Amino acid sequence: MGRIKHYAAIAGRTLTRTPLPNFVYEIGFGKVRIAKPPAPVQKRHAIDIELINRTRTVWLDKHKADRGIIVYLHGGSYMAGPFVGDWEWLSKQVDERECAGLLIDYRYGPDYMHPTALEDTFEVIKALAAEGLITQGNWAVAGHQSGAGLALSLASLVNTRVDGGLANAKAKPAGIVLMNPLLDLEFTNLELSETNQHDPVHERRIMQLAAKKYAGRTPLDDPALSPLNGDLQGLPPVHLSVGTKDLFLTDSRIVTHQFEREEVELTYREIPGKISVNPRLRRGADMARLLEEQREFLEANLAETPGK
Repeated sequence: MGRIKHYAAIAGRTLTRTPLPNFVYEIGFGKVRIAKPPAPVQKRHAIDIELINRTRTVWLDKHKADRGIIVYLHGGSYMAGPFVGDWEWLSKQVDERECAGLLIDYRYGPDYMHPTALEDTFEVIKALAAEGLITQGNWAVAGHQSGAGLALSLASLVNTRVDGGLANAKAKPAGIVLMNPLLDLEFTNLELSETNQHDPVHERRIMQLAAKKYAGRTPLDDPALSPLNGDLQGLPPVHLSVGTKDLFLTDSRIVTHQFEREEVELTYREIPGKISVNPRLRRGADMARLLEEQREFLEANLAETPGK
């Protein structure tokens, strides 16, 4: 009996570490999505769904936009999302700040390829700036995983004057909140495991396939896809957090040095385990402390709209 258990354990370990055919990983691409806020979030906030420049957006308490706006970009490796945890994070921060929240439901793969997500997000911000809802200092951008990478790409883009640039409109974000950010779609540093866990072969394989499908013909090292390779000068204050068992721990540690070199004001936090929003926002004391720190960061950097 003991020998049977031993061989069963070996078989189990082999299965968890053996790559599967690509089609197995791709089954869920584009299908995992919580398009509307879950019931508890709907009960706490006024919900407005708007199409802004052909991009679907969801407001939480838009009537409080004069108190500031938290723009949120969900994760999902450009193949899924938003998740319940995305809505929960935004709801909590909007509640604490008593301001407005905006989730940009950008398009992603496998039906759309780069630069669709970045263009959708940028066009929404431009439209809100033209409308006067977004002004210098009254909004922050936040994101988890691929949404965090997208947030950093967006912040770098609005720092320029391209396409009428938001730098001209004086509508740059007041702060950036990044959680377990996907910053390098080449996954150059995934082999440098600092997470003290077994090689997460299936998680890594899913993300690599998702990255290639979303990137299309765009090189994976393009800074618009992989902001780790981009220009990080002139960014507003950044709050960056990652779990000690998150896949992008190494990239997060690397980018902190780049922020310091470019003299970007940085708050950096590592917490035990993983920062997770799927299927729900992680619970526990470590996450509670992180959420409080993020609230303080937003409170310190977000301003109310002048004259309102």
